[in-house]
Amino acid sequence: MKNKQRGVFAIEMAFVLFFLCALLTFTGDIAYQLLNRVNLDRTSYSLVNILKERTRFFSTQNADGSRTVRYAVTQKDADDMETLAARLLGRPDTGTFGLRVESLRYNGSTEYYDRYIKSMNNTLDCDPDDALTSRRSLVPLSASGKAAPLYQVTVCYRIDSWFNRFMGSNNQQAYLHSSSAIVGR
Repeated sequence: MKNKQRGVFAIEMAFVLFFLCALLTFTGDIAYQLLNRVNLDRTSYSLVNILKERTRFFSTQNADGSRTVRYAVTQKDADDMETLAARLLGRPDTGTFGLRVESLRYNGSTEYYDRYIKSMNNTLDCDPDDALTSRRSLVPLSASGKAAPLYQVTVCYRIDSWFNRFMGSNNQQAYLHSSSAIVGR
């Protein structure tokens, strides 16, 4: 009976080691994705806070000393946000991540929606299903009935998935995105 069970330990050890390697790879992959997600959250929140400060960063001084605030988001604003995102993410090449900058503002009963999308290496639009137009209910009204502008910044990029590579999957990348919306001043 002892001779028939020879080598069983080696077979069982191979299964156990494969399971442990898969578990460690999966855990490491999840930790890496969470680390990147936190970085995206921090970046999108920082960018949307810069974008909302229209009176401080996006206004001009008039001859009479008053200030004219530009509430509309322009292509130049989106380009500036892309440069800042590259610095915050620690990525010198702006083509390695995607960026979507949106604004929703009202002038009386007329709605103005601006959207600028920067793609990653012309392969992926940073265009998840959480557009600012679906968040109209977040727009606050003042006592006089004037609506405040609403801004949203979405940052996204793809990262390598260690677990998918370990398991031999064809899809070896994960898509991460983070959106932050805020009321403008």
